[in-house]
Amino acid sequence: MKSLSPASTLVALCASLFAAHVSAQYTVKIGGAYFDPHATSSDLTGGVSARPLNGHLELQSGVRLHVQPEATPTFSIERALNANWSLELMLGMPPKHDVTLKVDNPVVSGANVTHPSNPALNGAAAATAVAALNTKLANRNDKTIATVRQWAPTFFVNYRFLEATSAFRPFVGLGINVTRFKARTSPLGDGLYADGAHPEISLSDSIGPALQIGATYKLNERWSLNTAVVTAKVDNKLTIKTASGLRQEAAFRFTPTVWTASVGYSF
Repeated sequence: MKSLSPASTLVALCASLFAAHVSAQYTVKIGGAYFDPHATSSDLTGGVSARPLNGHLELQSGVRLHVQPEATPTFSIERALNANWSLELMLGMPPKHDVTLKVDNPVVSGANVTHPSNPALNGAAAATAVAALNTKLANRNDKTIATVRQWAPTFFVNYRFLEATSAFRPFVGLGINVTRFKARTSPLGDGLYADGAHPEISLSDSIGPALQIGATYKLNERWSLNTAVVTAKVDNKLTIKTASGLRQEAAFRFTPTVWTASVGYSF
């Protein structure tokens, strides 16, 4: 039997739950969100080309990646099951985050570097290559070296407090989040590599629990104002492959904070 991807599983779950309770009320919400990823990677480790010298450098520690906050439009649809319980699918325009380099006493090995024509200069060649990479890293510290887009549909089961007739109703929601990423290096990022081409960046998908706490204020029977703070557990593995076949890896484990505000219409 073919297994479903995390995104397909989420869609199937949402479809089955939203199909229940035919008489339930829908609310469509349109607004905006501010994503603070709180995302700093583990040490980036792996090979970096030493061209025009032979061999490659080995990045061991002291270099990390930090994902910057970003704002984006959001959309969600909520279905009331009764006076207190509801189901909600939260979507949004995939935000494009800047990714900055964090350099702190990097450890770089040049043991594999040799001079292309004079073995007597191998030691000096390795030292020169290490110094050149350290200079590149220092010049790019706190600079944007890549961008990343994330697509993160999140499904919630919400519980609303107070009576259904109350204009103001706080709520809490528990759910599941699926996050997919797509990244690309910037010109500054490309300059870290001597391969003459964009390195290939791949990021694994993440699926994990999500939580939101918020409140709704009803303006009338149809219109409402909504606000919430959302967080989720996101784990991600980053792999960078260069044109010359070298590979670098790092991992992200973070709990983003997302502040949302929206206008809702119920029908």
